[in-house]
Amino acid sequence: MSSDRPAKWDIGVLHGFRAIMVLLVANFHIWQQGWLYQTFQIGPITIEMDFLTRSSYIFVDGMILLSGFLLFLPYARSMDEEYALPGVGEFYLNRFARIVPSYVASVLLMLVCVALPQKLYPDPRYLHLDLWSHLTFTHTFFRMPYQYSNLNGVLWTVVIEMQMYLLWPLVGRCAQKKPVPTMLVMAAVAWLYRAVVYYRVGDTAMFINQLPAFLDVYVIGMLGAVAYCKLRRKLGDPDGKQSPLVRSAGLLLFAAGVLLVGAIARLQSNAGVQGLDQLRLGQLRYRLPLTLSLMVCMLGAMFMPGILRRLFSNKLMRFLATISYNFYIWHQVLSVQIAQHWFPATLHSDSNLQWCFTVMCYCVSIVVAMAFTYGWEQPCAKWIRRGVQRLKALVHAPKTAE
Repeated sequence: MSSDRPAKWDIGVLHGFRAIMVLLVANFHIWQQGWLYQTFQIGPITIEMDFLTRSSYIFVDGMILLSGFLLFLPYARSMDEEYALPGVGEFYLNRFARIVPSYVASVLLMLVCVALPQKLYPDPRYLHLDLWSHLTFTHTFFRMPYQYSNLNGVLWTVVIEMQMYLLWPLVGRCAQKKPVPTMLVMAAVAWLYRAVVYYRVGDTAMFINQLPAFLDVYVIGMLGAVAYCKLRRKLGDPDGKQSPLVRSAGLLLFAAGVLLVGAIARLQSNAGVQGLDQLRLGQLRYRLPLTLSLMVCMLGAMFMPGILRRLFSNKLMRFLATISYNFYIWHQVLSVQIAQHWFPATLHSDSNLQWCFTVMCYCVSIVVAMAFTYGWEQPCAKWIRRGVQRLKALVHAPKTAE
């Protein structure tokens, strides 16, 4: 790698978006166990947040959108300037080192500490399928481990990401060289897939969250990366000086995005009240407008006034974003175990217990996420990269004459 390679951009507000979206998804899963009614009274003002709590699983789509943006950002940047892209091997190494250690640790710990001691597998065949499909990132292809896993229900999102990572070196290069046809094909596949599932499939449970259903979400993230690079080139670094007009436009875009996302969340909450089938159909229906609205929100936030950007880009948000992967992995299984073993059956009818449960779930999940991020994920990533470097050195070491 060249020593004069341009510095990697750090888009500060995206740390906040990552942290907030993960917390919103976690709030839904914790609410599923505790049923805390999240409407608040501040003096004469009533803040009704229950609709957002009941629909905040939709922000998984936002997490995938953000992934698409960040994955394509180097490619979008290379369209406008000399910017060296990572090689295929480097890309796979970075993804493996970042994702796999915590993922595998979660699967094995849940197996050894929860599933086996609690005898959750009546048939050894279920155990074998659940375990091996998770370890091979294929469990979304099988009904039992996808819908009824005894290991960790949220890991399907990681599987979708890993499946896209596998394809990404090809997808990214194609989109860099021929952006319009590549993105059109990806979007068309997603729309056709979702249309078939929406109109032709009776039981949609296995199909709404497969990789083809998210291809246009990645495309919107990729377009957002292109738009950001164009705007940055024309307007300058968002962290530098910008005209009041640019800052005002950014704020208006951000506010419009927030209002649209809130309206979609309310629609999805109403769909969810009508039952699981309508909830799933709502996810298919609102995925495109949701992710478009979130992308508008993110782009606006990048250029809005500095004091508002600091709400998303500060030490707390960066810390939460750093531990967000492990927080996401662990929050649901921990909340299930806490509800089952630490709280009485009156949890769902006692508001004081519900508040105690909710706060405890967040605190325990944050502590566990910190332990895995700083004590496992980051050290493992260093060991893996160091091991690969040593292996390369051995392979390329000159042979001494005997």
